[in-house]
Amino acid sequence: MKFLVIGYGSIGKRHAANVVSSGHQAVLLRHSGNNVNKEGFREYYSLEDVLENEKGVDGAIICSPTTKHLNDVERLVGNNIPFLLEKPPAYELEPAGRMQEIIESSKFTSYEIGFNLRYHPIIGFVKDFLPNAGKVYSTKIYVGYYLPYWRKGIDYRESTSAKKELGGGVHVELAHDIDYTLWLIGRPEKVVGYINRVSDLEISTDDICSALMKYSDGSVAEVHLDYLSHKYLRGGQIIAQNGTLEWQWNPAEGNVSYFDKESPGSKEVFAVGPGYDFNTTYTDELKHFIDVLKGNAKSTVDIADAVETMKVIHAIEVSDREEKWIAMKEIAV
Repeated sequence: MKFLVIGYGSIGKRHAANVVSSGHQAVLLRHSGNNVNKEGFREYYSLEDVLENEKGVDGAIICSPTTKHLNDVERLVGNNIPFLLEKPPAYELEPAGRMQEIIESSKFTSYEIGFNLRYHPIIGFVKDFLPNAGKVYSTKIYVGYYLPYWRKGIDYRESTSAKKELGGGVHVELAHDIDYTLWLIGRPEKVVGYINRVSDLEISTDDICSALMKYSDGSVAEVHLDYLSHKYLRGGQIIAQNGTLEWQWNPAEGNVSYFDKESPGSKEVFAVGPGYDFNTTYTDELKHFIDVLKGNAKSTVDIADAVETMKVIHAIEVSDREEKWIAMKEIAV
């Protein structure tokens, strides 16, 4: 199969490499020539040139800056080209809503939104195990890592994560963890949040975000995201009626523990690594996208799911600006 990789920053390079290692062909559609194409992929600077010179493009993988996602999706849908869109769908709620309208009004179904943490074995296990824990009372989700450590060989100051004009910001870049929070426990009733740039990082985006989400049954979820921790931190805790689940992982290993209320103490119920390859979340995502292309599967994350995540992000932004709780029913696309 032939895949058009749109954008060639760090995530575009990863996807292109995964396409080739999976036995398929990659060609590039670029918005700029900032990153050298050392791998020698055929590259183009307009979709028209791609369509004129590349016959049989089976699908596209959108890795462009978030501010360009809407235009990329609109052109692909208009040309009936299936796509995998890197998260988040857009830099703000309004263009995400316009994207949803384009996709749904066209009855376009051959696509996937790339929230790859849903393919991580730790999160998959927690999702499957959670019903055993009973009614959820409290959830805590956290992720933090020092931005200069993120991408080896790349000046963090030049990354999309660091530039507001490219749609960066910790609550946007780490939207994965908001998405999987909603996947695990559903949509909140109200949100209160705080976002800011508190460090000396040379960036124009926010580097810390904390949010509290209230649910209609009285349960709560706390989400913390930052660019600041010098130790890689990622994981969570769910306190529920029958017991408490805790999980943590780094790119190479992780585990899930369960504290059953009937037998005090913890028990490790799942583990991955050491030696787990985090890139597997992306290759599994690609495999699923190929199944979608072939008509053998439906999107793991569709545009409606992605817009729900964007609504929560928007509610956090509004709450921070207005310093109050925001009811989700008040958030309109």
